[in-house]
Amino acid sequence: MSRKILVIDDDTELCEEIAEILRDEGHSVDTAFDSTRGEELVKTNNFDTIILDFKLPGMNGVELLKRIKSINPKIAVFLVTGRPFIERLLEEEKLDSVVAGVMNKPFDIGLLLGKIRAL
Repeated sequence: MSRKILVIDDDTELCEEIAEILRDEGHSVDTAFDSTRGEELVKTNNFDTIILDFKLPGMNGVELLKRIKSINPKIAVFLVTGRPFIERLLEEEKLDSVVAGVMNKPFDIGLLLGKIRAL
């Protein structure tokens, strides 16, 4: 099933690489390299899935996750991070139940694709 996906990551090379792989899988994919653009795209598009980097310029992924969920609580959000404490932070912020998954960098793209297919 084709999904409309937004990839938000300030690592432009990684962001475009993920987007290309997802497009090859038949998904419609947009990209944003900062939190402001990501939030704008969420407000103006109906995404099924968002792949969101935790560390972004402007605001961190947790703050953006809160804003995304206030705009559209049904969007499946996968948080990607290089930080080992993210699950604890999500629990503290009471957000652990609103994310579809947490992937630690470097992550296995096959695992991410499997999780997206399972949605």
